[in-house]
Amino acid sequence: MTNFFLISFQVVINTLAQLLLKKGVELVHFEQSVWKLISALVSNGYIFGGVFIFVFSLLLWLYLLSQFELSFLYPFGSLSYVLAALGGWFFFAEDITLYRIGGIFLILIGVILVAKS
Repeated sequence: MTNFFLISFQVVINTLAQLLLKKGVELVHFEQSVWKLISALVSNGYIFGGVFIFVFSLLLWLYLLSQFELSFLYPFGSLSYVLAALGGWFFFAEDITLYRIGGIFLILIGVILVAKS
């Protein structure tokens, strides 16, 4: 049970990192000089937080890779797609079309099948 908690936690924080990065880049104007753009990206708290959490997520992922077969673990990473779609809808008012719902459903079925293996 602890293993599934760690896997789930890694998926959630990886998705959180992506949502923070998305929020951060929405606040940056990319039509400026390279140096101003770099300065804006580095000083953006959302981007800083997203990168920090992403690095932590990567370290946890490396640990999980040492504990599980890649063919078992990797499909769980696709749950980030599901959470990102839901997060995009909830936080950024992005559309979730019928095709996306179908894709999310297929991902969930695949992860359930892998978890039972």
